[in-house]
Amino acid sequence: MADPLTLLNRERIVELVEEMVSIPSITNKEGAMSDWTHERLRELGLEVRRLPVEESGDTVVGWLDSPRKGPSMMLNFHMDTFDAFRGWVTDPFKPVVKDGRIYGLGAHDMKGGGACLIAAVEAIVESGVKLRGKLIVSSTSDEENWSRGAHALIKSGYLKDCEYCIVPEPSTSGTLTIGERGRHVFHLTFHGESVSAAYDKGVNAVVDASKVAVALTQLDKAELGYNEDYELGGSLCVIGLKGGGTMIYVPEIAELWVDRHILPGQTVDWAAEQIRAVVGKAGIDGTYEITWDERPTPAPLSFIVPKNSKLVKTVTRNLELETGWRVRHVLARSVADTNHFAVHGGVPTLICGPTGGNTCEANEWVDFDSLLPTSRTLVRSVTDLLGVM
Repeated sequence: MADPLTLLNRERIVELVEEMVSIPSITNKEGAMSDWTHERLRELGLEVRRLPVEESGDTVVGWLDSPRKGPSMMLNFHMDTFDAFRGWVTDPFKPVVKDGRIYGLGAHDMKGGGACLIAAVEAIVESGVKLRGKLIVSSTSDEENWSRGAHALIKSGYLKDCEYCIVPEPSTSGTLTIGERGRHVFHLTFHGESVSAAYDKGVNAVVDASKVAVALTQLDKAELGYNEDYELGGSLCVIGLKGGGTMIYVPEIAELWVDRHILPGQTVDWAAEQIRAVVGKAGIDGTYEITWDERPTPAPLSFIVPKNSKLVKTVTRNLELETGWRVRHVLARSVADTNHFAVHGGVPTLICGPTGGNTCEANEWVDFDSLLPTSRTLVRSVTDLLGVM
């Protein structure tokens, strides 16, 4: 039996990054990446299952059982990426190593982290160590859309009694993400009164919607909330406005969509009341109705894993050992599968991944030197939290 840390090397992780980036897996087209992950976990000797996901590639879940009854822990990565936006100076599906970086679509979000995870599992398996608990390894589809892959995993029952989860999503140097804001999308429908556009009559629903859109953008940021401990506020963005057309009548229907990221401790009902208050002061002439979270999966809710929890303490210590940084605990600005695992799955979840840049943009890259410390942190955390026989 060997120390799994001695089996990790940067060259192998880089090889995995390059291999994974070379497999296109744009959201809802993750089939080839599902096949690759399933085969790799099977080759490592894990029990592996595929979970069908509507309109997407299969979510893949595997596990290493323990002969002893102990805690369960999951390592997870999502397989999908955004599409290749304009501006790439290289082929986004042909990874390029240059100036200490690996360029390629999804290199940072999150095939770099996925490679760190696979390398960590390889090292644990090949070392021959026997864990005192169950290690679950999963890769999810549809993360960049509705997180249907994460919910397939939650509904499967494989996460029953799982106590810990680490996801190597993109991270910033010297930080450990112990929670996230939640996200809600509000839909406002405005009703006016239609008459011929040639007359100065009627109630223009598009004008009403526009008034509210402008009023929402003028909300003081302080009104959206602020968490002093994590130096992070809430956010609001008007993301859609639709109504009217070329017909010669006053539009009687208009729709407005509002993205609202809220902090832990805030509720969607509170955010809805805030929007209602803005509408009330906007001086609209017609009527409106408001709904939210019209989606096939539950909304990603905010969460914080307590700093004094065993999970946070363990991963913090190991990340500091591997990086030499004094680790700062942060909250993620946006949402991911991690929100769903932590809230809807009931599994305390942290984000601890490699650093990089141009994330979800053209010319995305992952930092070459952050890969090995991430993978070593994962191995240390698995063996510390599950224990070794």
